[in-house]
Parts: sequence; C-alpha cells; structure tokens
Amino acid sequence: MYAKTIVISVLVLLVLQYAVKFYFKMGYSKHIFNHYPGPCHQVQGMGIGSEDMHLMDNGIVFISSGFRMKANSAAFDKFYSENKGKGTIYLFDMNDPKKNVQEMSLTSTKEFDKDRFQPHGISVWEDKKAGKLYLYATNHERDGEERIEKFLVSVAKRSLQHLKSYYGDPTIKQLNDVIATGDDSFYYSNFFSSSSYIGRMLEMMSFMAWTNVGYYDGKGYRTVADGIIMANGIQMSRDGKYVFVATSMGHEIKIYERRNDNSLNLKQSYAFHTFPDNIMEDPVSGDLYVAFHPIGHLMAQHVTDPSLEAPSQILQVKLKEGTVSSVTELFVDDGHLVSGSSVAVVYKKKMLIGSLINKLVYCDVTVPL
Repeated sequence: MYAKTIVISVLVLLVLQYAVKFYFKMGYSKHIFNHYPGPCHQVQGMGIGSEDMHLMDNGIVFISSGFRMKANSAAFDKFYSENKGKGTIYLFDMNDPKKNVQEMSLTSTKEFDKDRFQPHGISVWEDKKAGKLYLYATNHERDGEERIEKFLVSVAKRSLQHLKSYYGDPTIKQLNDVIATGDDSFYYSNFFSSSSYIGRMLEMMSFMAWTNVGYYDGKGYRTVADGIIMANGIQMSRDGKYVFVATSMGHEIKIYERRNDNSLNLKQSYAFHTFPDNIMEDPVSGDLYVAFHPIGHLMAQHVTDPSLEAPSQILQVKLKEGTVSSVTELFVDDGHLVSGSSVAVVYKKKMLIGSLINKLVYCDVTVPL
C-alpha cells in the first residue's frame, strides 16, 4: 500500500514539474511591449516569409523565402496555397533601403526542380581568387528529400545556377541551417529528428536533446556536435575560430571552438530565457545579432496557423574572446509589424528583420550600438 502511494506521488510530482517547466519555457507568464531602434517600415515585394539572410560586405543581402516543411498543419498549407507560396531567393540592397526586394531567377536541372524548392537556411561563400560566389541553401524539397543545394551566384544577372545537391546521408535528418566553410564544405544543423508533424510536436514539447550539427568536408558527412535541444540557426565567426548554434527549445546559444579537423569543442552555453532562431555576425564589430521568439506558445500557434500573430525580438550580443560579454535588446514588436522574427542583419546603422512566414521589415538604427 505504501509503495503504491509513493509511486503515485512520484508520478504526480514529475507531471507537475514538467507542467511548470513547460509553462515558463513557452512564455505563458510573459508579456512584451513594443520598442524600436528608430523608424521602421515593411519592405514590399516579398513572398511568404524571409526566414534567413546572408549579408555581404558591400551591403547586399540574400534572403530565403517560401519556408515550408513536409507534413504541416492544414491551416498552414491553406495559407501557403492561398498566398501562392513558392521557394525563392531575394536580393536587398542596404545602401538603397527605399527600393523593394529583387527576386533571383532559378533554372531547373536534372538534379534540381525549382518548383519543388522550399528553402530554409542559407549561406554564401565568396571565392575571392576565382571571383565567384556560391550560395548554399537547406531545402525541404516538396514531396522529396531533405537536401542542401549549391548555386553559382550572379548578382548582376540576379540569377542562381544550380551546381550540386547534397542528400541521402543518415546524418541529414530535418535540416534547418547551413554555414559554408569553403567552395565544397559546410556545417549544417538538424532541428528535428522526426519528419512527421506529430513527431516534431512531440520532440519540441519533450525538450529532449536529440538534435545535432553535422559537417561535410567535400568527401563525407559526420556529426560534430550533438546533445542539442532543437539546433536552429548556425553561424561561424569571420576568423573561423568559433561556431555559434542557437538551441530554440533550449533557450541558449552554444559557442563552440572550431578545431583544425573542423570538429567542435563546446566553450560556452549562454542562456537567454527566450527562443533563439538565426544568428548573424556584424562584419565590422563581430557582434552577433540574434532573432528571437519571445513568447513560445504564440510562435507555436503562428506556425500552426499563420493568421495568428506572434511577437518578435532582436538582441545584440557582444563577445569577448569567444564568450558573451553583454546583451542589449534592440527591437521588440507584438507581432503587428512583423510576426515570428527569424533573422536580422545590421549594416551601417540600418537593420533588416526577416520572419519565418510573415513580413520583411527595415529599421533605421538611431540608438548607440
């Protein structure tokens, strides 16, 4: 009798412990108030979302649009269809922010079907000796496999020429982001291990550290960091010494030292108590600009039904010798101006904010950085 009572009591306590953890993790007790770093406006000409970006030194920004995974909710698929969603890459010039975005042209090949392209994370590698740009994009290929696509970029022609698809290796699960390290090498993050909608929801709600970061060296794939709670955006410092990984459900950014063999050694896990998405590095200062989803349960509702708004948040993260030294909040919006912020870049006191499936927003930065 006593043993049964003890077992029931332990189970009740475990359930209560999880419920409290879930309540605070998902932000049910949180509220936010709008504030902006200066005047902001929505950029016209975008498709569905502006999930990830890559900022070039000259102020040109590549933007991925048309995020969609397999096995979405019925409301998401309806929204995508009604808004004529399609996967594409856009260009935006930070030097002329009054102009709209420009869509880049894509051409299908035997290996790549542009009509099945559903991009997520992107990264650009510049081969300065050869004078070439290569764009990598994670692709939740419609009715197909999880892939990483490689394109040759022509900014002048606003075109992407498909060169290669990477797929089929067991280390590639449910891809999120990619960061190029050469003209045929890259890190990539898996943010789910399950491909089903229910499986992904269970993974997210369980807070299990089942995801990882992989590396492709031009010859083969391998896992270089694991035990991560929903690995999301990934970024590498300009000097190549550090790799930064956002752990969305973990509410952390993990900072890894990059070894000579491209393996990763954890240096710091920094808690933000909010959901980080993509990480961008300032090309001059080396500061990180990170997009967050400050109220998790509203973001979960937004992904399920895009008509429901979710708040947005951008933080500036300063580093010293590869560890976080200070954090400043630059932007918060209740979801009316931009819902579900997923990425932000800052260039010469100008900020561009992207979203998973919502608007693209430009802000003048009139506060000190």
